[in-house]
Amino acid sequence: AILGRSETHECIYYNANWEKNKTNRSGIEPCYGDKDKRRHCFATWKNISGSIEIVKKGCWLDDINCYD
Repeated sequence: AILGRSETHECIYYNANWEKNKTNRSGIEPCYGDKDKRRHCFATWKNISGSIEIVKKGCWLDDINCYD
């Protein structure tokens, strides 16, 4: 394995706005993509007065910004 490189095939899925977006709230999300493309797990959050709130989690596929 290359340090800093992830070949993740599943990520934890979470959506704080699941009712509004009409999706599931949480679960496991399979990350599909070409074998030569990078697959990563991501999380976004809000920090309101020192209290961190997770907004979304899931798969992030082959974004050039994730390369060294």
